[in-house]
Amino acid sequence: MTRTEAVKRRILIGSDMDYAGVCPSAVLEDEPRGRRPSDLLPNAKSILVFGRRLISGSVQTKFRQFEDGVMNVSGGYSAHSFVLSVNHLCMKETYDIAQDLENTYGCFAMPLTNNVLQAVQPEGNYAPFFADPMKAGLPVDIYKAAVAAGIGEMGWNHRVVTPDNGPRVYLCAIVTSLEFEEYDKPYAGKKLCEPEKCAVCARVCPTRALDGETGVEWHAGETKCTVGRLDVNACAAACFGFRKETNPMCMNPISEHPTEEELTEALKRQFAAPGFQTLDHLPMYHCERCLIYCPVGNWHEQFSATGLSREAGR
Repeated sequence: MTRTEAVKRRILIGSDMDYAGVCPSAVLEDEPRGRRPSDLLPNAKSILVFGRRLISGSVQTKFRQFEDGVMNVSGGYSAHSFVLSVNHLCMKETYDIAQDLENTYGCFAMPLTNNVLQAVQPEGNYAPFFADPMKAGLPVDIYKAAVAAGIGEMGWNHRVVTPDNGPRVYLCAIVTSLEFEEYDKPYAGKKLCEPEKCAVCARVCPTRALDGETGVEWHAGETKCTVGRLDVNACAAACFGFRKETNPMCMNPISEHPTEEELTEALKRQFAAPGFQTLDHLPMYHCERCLIYCPVGNWHEQFSATGLSREAGR
């Protein structure tokens, strides 16, 4: 068994993860200063990426919110599939895997913050990590590492989409000085995201943050693709619940396409609200439509054919 196989076996079986891949840290060395693996770990050689699928039973609660207007059920998604349960689980497993790597191989292993705005204050951070990793406090762009490690491809909706679960996955990563004999290759299977045929993510966006036709270039190492042009502030306004379309309880809705000043003021007000603080500091699960309705993976079989969603025609 190679080192690559042994480490991935430890992750998939020992930590019961659904995904695991490894890529050379060099694929992210063209990132901005402070975001490169070697800026965080000077002798970085590899990045391990792993994660869990989001639980379908929790994901479908968003259909009850969006399609049936049952607001209180959405906590089943936010608490279990996106924030509390999975975050606690992945924090623990990421640390345990890193510790095992150091104990077994005598290397350095740096566990990365594994969710959107971990340990970040609102001032100066305007967007969810999938909208703009450079504004969300993530030390390394985990999505780029995931694509380089073969977990999936980058979708038009700025999410890593996988063959079996589409973008409904939760990813973690570790930067390590450990070198592997072989590395995973980027996904090379059937094209998963075809915006010219689909663009569901753009059509369901409540603030029209994602352009369904105009794209921008995205790359991870030598892998290049086109993703939708995104207004990150409009995306944040929806995700943070600053619009009635995603949060009927919002008392002070802001513009559909807010300025950074307007968004910053809204963040300050909400951050100071009693009971607002969560494990992520800035909960951004009020929307997630581009994730929930993306048909990539087994969406139709799970949610449309079973009647859990009535949006099959999207």
